[in-house]
Amino acid sequence: MMVKPGVISVRYPSLARSNPLPHPVKYLLPLAAAALLLGGCSSIGKGVTKAIMEKAEQKPTPESSFCEVTGPGFPGVAAGFANATAEKPKTTRLIIVHGIGAQQPGYSERLQRNLATHLGLDAIDPVVKSIALQAPPDAKTTAPGVALGSLKISRFYNTKGSELLTFELTWAELLDAERKQIAFDDYGISAKERAELNKSLKSLINSFTDPLAYNGSKGDIIRGSMLQALCWVGRGAWSDYPDSGREACSWRDTKRNVIQSDDIMISTHSLGSRVALDSMQALGTLRDSLSNDLKARSGMQALDSLRDKDVTLFMLANQLPLLQMGEPPPVVAKQGAAYCGPSAPKIKDRWFKSISIVAFSDPNDILSYTIPQSFTSDFMDSRLCAATTNVVVSVARQVSLAVTSIASPQVAHTAYDNDERVLQLMTQGLGPQQPPTGCSWMKYSSETPAAPGL
Repeated sequence: MMVKPGVISVRYPSLARSNPLPHPVKYLLPLAAAALLLGGCSSIGKGVTKAIMEKAEQKPTPESSFCEVTGPGFPGVAAGFANATAEKPKTTRLIIVHGIGAQQPGYSERLQRNLATHLGLDAIDPVVKSIALQAPPDAKTTAPGVALGSLKISRFYNTKGSELLTFELTWAELLDAERKQIAFDDYGISAKERAELNKSLKSLINSFTDPLAYNGSKGDIIRGSMLQALCWVGRGAWSDYPDSGREACSWRDTKRNVIQSDDIMISTHSLGSRVALDSMQALGTLRDSLSNDLKARSGMQALDSLRDKDVTLFMLANQLPLLQMGEPPPVVAKQGAAYCGPSAPKIKDRWFKSISIVAFSDPNDILSYTIPQSFTSDFMDSRLCAATTNVVVSVARQVSLAVTSIASPQVAHTAYDNDERVLQLMTQGLGPQQPPTGCSWMKYSSETPAAPGL
């Protein structure tokens, strides 16, 4: 390489060979040249980098980005508002579950407001109810009275009788001690000498304390937090919830008519997908454990009614295939036909009537995975009666460079709640004659429909 003042000349004699360079090296050489250029002229380099990053952080348009849906249709949040009137209002209840990181209450405000806008809900109750969760006296997996995070309940509505109650669960504080054990790496001597790019990557690696702790000793307490959220959803109308306080919810406190009449949906992000699915299986196991105990079953009609309940589970940036590694399959697997459907021989033993899992994944999200149909069959309990639809959608804009292209991994992992196609699918669902805006839809063959749990 010959360098003159103000000029950088780079020669690659090896590129003339008939055998191309290995794939990573092919891109590293021009990137190294770019790094020399940016290092020799820092002010220009910063401007170019800033321009690239600003473009990468812009929202993609449906015409310029990828979106493909594979699997059966599913209901959206708006389905619960069908035939709603001011005299006969309809309520939908949405649980929101975060993923890795030290999340704070209020983390889902953007998602909530975007959903409300798409649903035509133009009013919000000024009171946001906040409950400090704790384990009930009859808790099975945690000690009674132990702190289990917090739940913020908000109400969106309109004059047409449509009401959305959101239940934002925050369990992050339950892993504060584990995060502190590795926090030294953010301020020690190594951190001071770490390059900016490497600092960002190391910060990402350090956040893996959450899934490691969840798959270890803290799994029960986090699932206990999610079980409390599921219980609080069925407690009653908006006016039945306290404005604040520390309180435990027992399924004896829930109302069967709420479970039966109101749509219940769940939106998860990242690790939250595993937390929610595991907790729904734990809830089914709890119901089974009470089935032969008449005294314990007293007042459990709401829990029993879940057997006839359809639930939609929106998984944003789900990590189910990754987090399943090293875990055994469920005891009841590959038996959907025995539990699901109107003529199933074991229909009384199912846990839910159906769970429609909608898995959103950006191709450039390095922490997200699609869910193969074989995974649904092999690693989801058949009694959940789950059916999976994959939505592969580019929520991060790709930026083309001279020899390659890039997309922001951070935007790809966090911008699902701000993408118009994702929001449309979450609110309007996907019906038989309704292709999603800006997306293609590969349906399953009508001759061989995918049965839940199969």
